[in-house]
Amino acid sequence: MQNNIKTLSKSALFHGVTEENLGQLLQCLGARERSYRKGDFLLLAGTRPTEIGILVEGQAQITREDADGERAILSELLKSDLFAEAYVAANHGDIPITVVAVTNCRVVWVPFEKVVNQCSGACQFHQGLIENLMRVIAEKNIAMNERMRLFSCKTTRKKILTYLKDYRDYAGTARFRIPFQRNELADYLSVDRSALSRELGKLRDEGLIRFQRNEFELMD
Repeated sequence: MQNNIKTLSKSALFHGVTEENLGQLLQCLGARERSYRKGDFLLLAGTRPTEIGILVEGQAQITREDADGERAILSELLKSDLFAEAYVAANHGDIPITVVAVTNCRVVWVPFEKVVNQCSGACQFHQGLIENLMRVIAEKNIAMNERMRLFSCKTTRKKILTYLKDYRDYAGTARFRIPFQRNELADYLSVDRSALSRELGKLRDEGLIRFQRNEFELMD
């Protein structure tokens, strides 16, 4: 775990904790590290997690299936990202989401009870964890509201353009690489794969976008 101190120090959960002090805090929290292969489940719908996950290596996706077995990608997880914190904090019971490894991954798991309860040694680095956790949950709630704006778009074309414009703003450049392949983007936007490909072709023919695989450029 010591090899991932720099990555963990970038996690929002440990905001304000120096790399020098983070090792002691992780020991205080009883954190553990686990490796996963591509395609493995980090979390499975129907289970009851008691730990917060922090991705320290690789890439993963949070997905959800509806009653018909149709999969939707809710979000992409990259290095330093937290997951499962809201469900664990809410004591949600069986979770409705699955987290799957897109590449080989390593995850540091932190017991939720150790985060919210003061340790016996009154560790000074422990003080800001609850505030950090609340901030993470609040920011993800805001992001989910933005996602609902995407879902409210009535056409595939509007969903594509809204997503690409939002990602351009996030990337800070007109030319950017999105984290999804075509089938994954279709799942994320909740649209048909064929309709997505067809609409992307139209937007390119109209001179509104350029793209090569998952690299895009907006021309407006």
